[in-house]
Amino acid sequence: MRILKAAKALAESHDSVQGVTISLGSVAQQAGLTKPGLMYHFPSKEALMLGLVDHAAEDWARRLREHTGRPSQELSSFERHRAYVTVATTAEVSRADYWIFSDALYHPKLSRAWGEHLGPWFDTTGLDDRAVSLLTAARFCADGAWMSEATGVFPSEDLAAVREHALALIDAAERASDNTHLEVSE
Repeated sequence: MRILKAAKALAESHDSVQGVTISLGSVAQQAGLTKPGLMYHFPSKEALMLGLVDHAAEDWARRLREHTGRPSQELSSFERHRAYVTVATTAEVSRADYWIFSDALYHPKLSRAWGEHLGPWFDTTGLDDRAVSLLTAARFCADGAWMSEATGVFPSEDLAAVREHALALIDAAERASDNTHLEVSE
């Protein structure tokens, strides 16, 4: 955990995402370890990056579990999406969070952790197309909100209003789903 916190701190200490350089040596120094000591836990830069992304993705899943008080499988798709919208628009985020997330886009091995930890929160199995599109729109609102806050590029002047609009999309998705179920059962 200390090593992963050190790697994230290094990413946060740079003025731009492009300036982020994470090496085994720089992380070892930041963590107060020798490079061989760090390599005992993470034998390569790839292993370190996989650990960092897994740690970040698990942190998001933990935030969602703490917010709801329950694991994803005990919640409806609508409850899971409400939790994500709320957490994504209220969480403290940094450039390092954005860098860790966006770097996974360029390295398929790194994206696995995001799907593993957050995929269950975005599951829409069994919902009709209208409900799925509304839930996806709500998630995209939340994604954009946290990314703009993390990067400082066009941050919202009123995240609460963005959150309310995204939650309204989820409410509409739930109503659409209820209406579809009523029509099918009639």
